[in-house]
Amino acid sequence: MVPLWFTLSALCFVGAVVLLYVDIDRRRGRSRRRRSWARSHGFDYERESTEILHRWKRGVMSTVGDVPAKNVVLGQIRGEAVYIFDLEEVATVIALHRKLGTNVVVDLRLKGLKEPRESDIWLLGAIGPRMVYSTNLDAARRACDRRMVTFAHSAPDCAEIMWNEQNWTLVSMPISSTRAQWDEGLRTVRQFNDLLRVLPPLPQDETSQESAEPARNAAPGRPLASARQAELPPRRAQADPAAGLIPDPARRVAEPVRREQGRPEGLRRPPPAGRNGRQASNFQH
Repeated sequence: MVPLWFTLSALCFVGAVVLLYVDIDRRRGRSRRRRSWARSHGFDYERESTEILHRWKRGVMSTVGDVPAKNVVLGQIRGEAVYIFDLEEVATVIALHRKLGTNVVVDLRLKGLKEPRESDIWLLGAIGPRMVYSTNLDAARRACDRRMVTFAHSAPDCAEIMWNEQNWTLVSMPISSTRAQWDEGLRTVRQFNDLLRVLPPLPQDETSQESAEPARNAAPGRPLASARQAELPPRRAQADPAAGLIPDPARRVAEPVRREQGRPEGLRRPPPAGRNGRQASNFQH
């Protein structure tokens, strides 16, 4: 009886070692594929990161604890940063940075998946094979136009959950996704990001746009008001009419007044005698 138990224990130990080896080999293979995929796209690869996960808390991120991101890829798409990383054995996430952030969250996920765990998000309805949740149902309803309906039907099934958080748009895929599915995920997150442009922007984005308008209008041929004031000649140069350089209307008006005031002697003096002989004879008598 003892040899039998010993044999069973040995078989279990060997099986555990084999499974551990297979799991390690699978993870190493995933890392090699991710590194190769990043190199083919001109992206950077990092084995692990503990900082980037603090930027997001919704979607699939709310289901994991304090875990590091594995097989992190960092690149750019149309000038915007993009991350691809693994969450342990939970999911592969693609995050694309948005030019204009928004406080409205839209969560689009396949039917059959658990609803979001956040308490500030509500169900809007179903679009094809997906359910729509949002923190602002009115804004999300405006975003769910014909393009969104077409997108919900045509998006690949590997994009299980799609959502946005302020300046980021994210897509969650199975941890076993392939290189081809990563490419599909990139296209999907770009399309979803474009559809969410109709959401109201963050207040600071509106303020920055208003403050940037004077700078855009300040073309070389159209200086700002402050610049025009700085280019005006000094007021002392406008006072040169006193020196006789520029005629001054006020001075022209004031001069006749002074000449009129200087004629009292004309009142004390009789008018000059006329030049006709008749007046001369009167003065002779």
